[in-house]
Amino acid sequence: MSEFEHIDEETIEVTFSCSLPTLRKLLECVNTCHKNWPGGDPEEQEQLFAMKTALFVLLYNTLIKNDLV
Repeated sequence: MSEFEHIDEETIEVTFSCSLPTLRKLLECVNTCHKNWPGGDPEEQEQLFAMKTALFVLLYNTLIKNDLV
């Protein structure tokens, strides 16, 4: 890839690991941002909702997998 080619950030996937308490805090932060969204680009609100949903699913899948619910 040359330095002049545009990279579409939407196609870049990122993975990371965190502890269960960190996942809970991350969900709390995203939920707060979504709840207190000040307006503007509606796509941003949709992205926050999608992140909140994905983190919620990840949290409960983790809890179920580890017999914590």
